Amino acid sequence: MKVLYFTRDYTPHDFRFLKAIRENGDDVWYMRLETRNFYENRALPDGVQTVDWAFGKEPFDLEKDADEAINAFREVFQRLQPDVVHSGPLTDCSWIAAKAGIHPHTAMSWGFDLGREIETLPGAKDRAAFALSQADWFLGDCFMELDTAAELGYDRSKATIFPWGIDVERFSPGEGKLRPQLSDGGDFLILSLRTMEPNYDVETVVRAFLSAAREEPGMRLALLGDGSQMPVLKEIAAKDANGSKISFLGRQPNDLLVDYYRSCDLYVSASIVDGSSVSLLEAMGTGIPALMSSIPGNLEWVTDGKNGLLFPTRDIRTLSEKMLFCARNRGQISQFAEAARRLIEEKADWNKNKQKIHIAYEKALKA
Repeated sequence: MKVLYFTRDYTPHDFRFLKAIRENGDDVWYMRLETRNFYENRALPDGVQTVDWAFGKEPFDLEKDADEAINAFREVFQRLQPDVVHSGPLTDCSWIAAKAGIHPHTAMSWGFDLGREIETLPGAKDRAAFALSQADWFLGDCFMELDTAAELGYDRSKATIFPWGIDVERFSPGEGKLRPQLSDGGDFLILSLRTMEPNYDVETVVRAFLSAAREEPGMRLALLGDGSQMPVLKEIAAKDANGSKISFLGRQPNDLLVDYYRSCDLYVSASIVDGSSVSLLEAMGTGIPALMSSIPGNLEWVTDGKNGLLFPTRDIRTLSEKMLFCARNRGQISQFAEAARRLIEEKADWNKNKQKIHIAYEKALKA
């Protein structure tokens, strides 16, 4: 099958989808709407071809360039003649494909489009609703996305919902080789991998940690990633006596992530919007306990007190208290990690789940 994969930018998630499409036996052309963030440094997976068109080389201005992008997309489709278009996020890429009148069309939610953009960006809800109204099939990684799509008028029966999942053999329990670089002796080491942007609310993690560290000196926080809020977060840390216990490590190579997970005692995310968070699944698979914001996407994976812990979004005090609980009850929370690993093996094996992408394409063709 010949697939035109139309995405906003180039991220680690795009890399894994493109690689999976090729591994499923399909030919794929990669087409990006803009270049704004440099979240993925790896070259495109082997066999993926790039679409050269008028956009994708700089930030995209939807208000100014929408009509031109719709016409240009239609021309690309007519030139390539793909069997199916795979697009997302819904609020721009899927909308452009829908306005171009393209079929068969598999529209995919990225979580943040239906979880936040439709509520915060002017016109985004109408664009998402139109994209869904013209889509032949819908892809999502959690039922929160399907519920929201249904609220916008989408037919729930025309959807494939599956967690994007992880490589369960790679992200598995093991020795933490990087721990000596991250902490001294018996420190309790907390890890966060979220991009430092408003959607992921890393500020709440930083402030909660600083509060907890005042009561439990042997705590450390490792922040992997970058983003527009990094200078603000560094400033918050610099003004606190415990700020030196926070390591800003920047974006790390994908190959090192397993060792970072294994080297830490707790994974934390304060995200205010997400689908099935891949970093959460990686942490659960690697065997470290997870402390997560209680948003719908996380609730599909974490049961409070059984395979992880939850706290209300933006609740610095509760997050700080739960960080302290984890630091003081390492044996108890290790049981959460064992239960989490069993769930990952059952539901989040990417090598099995990725086959559902091709099945979704086939259903789009039939629809």
